[in-house]
Amino acid sequence: MVCTNCGLIAQQIYENPSIQLISSEGSYGSQYASISEQPSKLKTLGTFIGSYQKKNFVDATGNQLAFPKKLQYRRLKSLNDVYLHFNGRQREYRGYSLLSRVCSTLEVTDSTRADALFLFQKVHHQLKKKMKLSCLIMGALYLAVRTRKENIELNRLVKAVQVNGFSIAGKDIIRSASLIRQYAKIRVRHVKSEEYLDAIIGRIQKDYTLRSAIQKRTNNREEFFQQLRVVAKQLLNQFPLPKRGGRNPFILAAAMINAADILLARHKIFPECYLKQSRRGILTQKKLSEILDIAEFTLREHYLLLAKPLVQLY
Repeated sequence: MVCTNCGLIAQQIYENPSIQLISSEGSYGSQYASISEQPSKLKTLGTFIGSYQKKNFVDATGNQLAFPKKLQYRRLKSLNDVYLHFNGRQREYRGYSLLSRVCSTLEVTDSTRADALFLFQKVHHQLKKKMKLSCLIMGALYLAVRTRKENIELNRLVKAVQVNGFSIAGKDIIRSASLIRQYAKIRVRHVKSEEYLDAIIGRIQKDYTLRSAIQKRTNNREEFFQQLRVVAKQLLNQFPLPKRGGRNPFILAAAMINAADILLARHKIFPECYLKQSRRGILTQKKLSEILDIAEFTLREHYLLLAKPLVQLY
């Protein structure tokens, strides 16, 4: 069901085909055809050896086959399934496999994965001669992440691809994303530093080496992270977009997290977050650079130029 105004897909519907397929037992199997009267390609139509996922075979009279014969037909059926699904589309299915593994590594939502697959299928026939298939599918994932506001940085996406056995440069992903955006005619907004705060704090919370240090310095761990988010957002509000000078929004957000931690440690804001006043916070620049996988000197530069003047005002 598709909305005629905006094109939003409400749900997938499978209708009974005009030609009914009858199994050897004489009963109708659980087989469907797509709305376009073409057999669906994704596990809805069986092979010529029984219906899909059937393992119990009978002869023409309905008698059960001998067990060795059943094993033989099961092997033939599995090979036939693989041939029907993958014949002529091996590269596409390798791309789908890469997409699934990268999405699992990055822990993106199913809706983002579905959007990436939709964008790839929409343009890959037009762009397959311009870019490699792996670059196209990663460019589609990058666009889907941006439109869904999950805001995964580019270098993290590149490393997730490398972990799964592929080597794709970040500039190739950006180029393929730009081509997909032009062909699909979609608009991609700019990401602000405020939108990275939740992702950064989430990655800090997952770091096991900081848990004991946070427990020693604060009574309520969850309240500490809530106040950390509030203070970092207040610091970012002091810098409108023209004053940020086109800096990396992810690194700028990390610098403000560092400044917010220092203010909380010095009891300048929300003194109940720390048990005692301290000169330094828990989230040092070295530790943040390791957790967030950014250069320490770049984080220090953003802190000294933008965040430290705000810390001195309190």
